[in-house]
Amino acid sequence: MGVWQTLPGQNVSRILARTPGIDWVTVDCEHGNIDDAAMHEAVPAIASCGVSPIVRIPDMQGWMIKRALDAGAHGIIIPLLRSAEEARKIVAAAKFPPQGQRGLGSPFAMERFHPIPTMTEYLQHANESLLTMVQIETKEALDAVEEIAAVPGIDVLFIGPFDLGNNIGHPILNGVIQPELEQAIDRILAATNKAGKKAAFFASNKMERASVQRLQFSRVKSVMRQAWNSRVVGRIVADMAADMGLKCVHQGCGKQYSDPDEVCRYHPGPPVFHEGQKGWKCCKPRVLTFDEFLEIPPCTEGKHSTTDHPPKIEKRDQTADVAPTTQSLSDKLAEAVSAAATTTPSRAPLAPQPAPTAPPPPPESEDDEPSLEIPDGKACRRKGCAATYKKGQQRSNDENCVHHPGAPIFHEGSKGYTCCKRRVLEFDQFMKLEGCKTSPRHLFIGSGQDKRGKKQATATGEGGEELLEAVRHDFYQTPSSVIASFFLKKIDSSRATVKFNSESLDLDLPTSDSAPKRYKTVVPLFGEIDAQKSTFKILGTKLEVSLYKADGASWPVLRSDDQRTGEILQIGKAGRV
Repeated sequence: MGVWQTLPGQNVSRILARTPGIDWVTVDCEHGNIDDAAMHEAVPAIASCGVSPIVRIPDMQGWMIKRALDAGAHGIIIPLLRSAEEARKIVAAAKFPPQGQRGLGSPFAMERFHPIPTMTEYLQHANESLLTMVQIETKEALDAVEEIAAVPGIDVLFIGPFDLGNNIGHPILNGVIQPELEQAIDRILAATNKAGKKAAFFASNKMERASVQRLQFSRVKSVMRQAWNSRVVGRIVADMAADMGLKCVHQGCGKQYSDPDEVCRYHPGPPVFHEGQKGWKCCKPRVLTFDEFLEIPPCTEGKHSTTDHPPKIEKRDQTADVAPTTQSLSDKLAEAVSAAATTTPSRAPLAPQPAPTAPPPPPESEDDEPSLEIPDGKACRRKGCAATYKKGQQRSNDENCVHHPGAPIFHEGSKGYTCCKRRVLEFDQFMKLEGCKTSPRHLFIGSGQDKRGKKQATATGEGGEELLEAVRHDFYQTPSSVIASFFLKKIDSSRATVKFNSESLDLDLPTSDSAPKRYKTVVPLFGEIDAQKSTFKILGTKLEVSLYKADGASWPVLRSDDQRTGEILQIGKAGRV
């Protein structure tokens, strides 16, 4: 039996995985509030509790299957299957060659099993051990269920009774399954048994006695189980009535047991891998190969456990083994240290000086400045309002600007605004969130001042050009080059000039805006460059220059007059000592 996780969080995963009698936990990425990042956190949390993580992916896409299996899922569930051809594509995405097309490379998949297999062992046994399950919940899939069940590589046909009932015109209402839906379920079960596959069923409390017990569906008792004595990763599929007992999760044990008083031999400490040697922290044997590591006999006896917390090791009282002379010497040393501490003159610690903070910017005006002209097509500045200004339109207090006064918030996959409680998952839905506050007038230009402070005008050039004192810039580097970006929109490439000097960079960047701007400066460079090999390109939002290093040394900053951060960046050739 298993449970479904629909809320994100590693603690939620562990609580579900530690439920008594649970063999697997399905991470629901289709209908649950779980994105790709939350799935990658849930799978290892579930596996660490000795329970198999299953992932229901959001859609029938190959990259989603790969992401779930590479995260370490013991099986996948594919929703809304419609044909046998789609089933074959799913098998191709989930299986390694020659059975499929899945690529090998994730270092995380092996870590979700205990003991951890090598990448070669995982590759050899994954095709036959990882479960591939498809949901029969559409009319098209029901019509082709015999052909779908016969597809090699499909292990389980998972019946989605609610969607199946809706799609064939006989929905489940008030927990009652209609006779037509029961006939469809009987057909799926017959096709599954004929193909030698397994069937699974989503049952609520109201349907368990009426449907599951009557139909006697099989269930996956343990999706992945290590049998490293023969070094084979096997899958154990049991009938519903079979009683496989409990599984001990102690390291080095992993046995199925029914007697709670049975002696358990295990390793209480974690594995240790250091400089090619392998062993356990709780005992002394060290070996060189992984096969020898798996054969190290357990060093502790106790009782089996189904939790991931083994019993604590009893520690001996070391004070009884310490010689009296040693104790006296340690006491004398402690007394000497305490005496020195009392005689050493003390000095009051310096109180940290609070860092000066810039004064807060003046609040944004709630109305447009009447003396300023509003450009045609100017969009409202308030978040969530998509209104635009049409030249010549009359302004009034009946414009009704519906917007969000709060700031955007993105947390654990959900998106919304701080001013209201609505949260969505997709960015497109976030952009369409209707505002929660209504103002009488739109705000197109406000006071006309740019609060961002990213570009500061200091003077006016020829032809009324606005001369910019600074623009935002950034850089990164390779062993041979420094790639710097100067962010300025609509640079006029026909008039812009970039001159490379050995220790500086001359920039003259006019823009093609309706209100033209110009950024003209000399950039002193941190290091010497080869001007002949340096290049530049003008993009829609920035100028990007590639500065070829003359000596190949690392640059901690771009400009020679920039304050250094103190960080040591080692890119390329190290400096001389």
